[in-house]
Amino acid sequence: MSAHQLFIHLAWTTLDRKPMIDAATRSFLEEFFKKTASRQDVEIVELALLKTHVHMLIRTPSRIDLPRLVQFFKGGSSFAASRLSENVLGLRWAPEYSSTSVGPRQVETVRNYLRDQPNHHPDEAI
Repeated sequence: MSAHQLFIHLAWTTLDRKPMIDAATRSFLEEFFKKTASRQDVEIVELALLKTHVHMLIRTPSRIDLPRLVQFFKGGSSFAASRLSENVLGLRWAPEYSSTSVGPRQVETVRNYLRDQPNHHPDEAI
């Protein structure tokens, strides 16, 4: 990865905010996102998975095509999860997502925010 320090906080929800992420799906998503990020030369700095949504802090190269990357994360994971027998909850994402640039000085603040997601949403902790 180059010397660029481009950090982005991504967030998206399950379709209709239905609780589709259980422990098995969480494990699948962690591995899927890690592999997908690696293929795109993206580093996942922090990841928070709850029953109804995903938060991800990534470090990307400056040439990143963000909508395409999100498509790989969302569309790819939904497609792959649909083929898993243990995916009893289904996995469908809402069409929209949020992306916010994060300055290097705010990275730790955002990391802490993501780590604290189970406390922000105790009913959605996995």
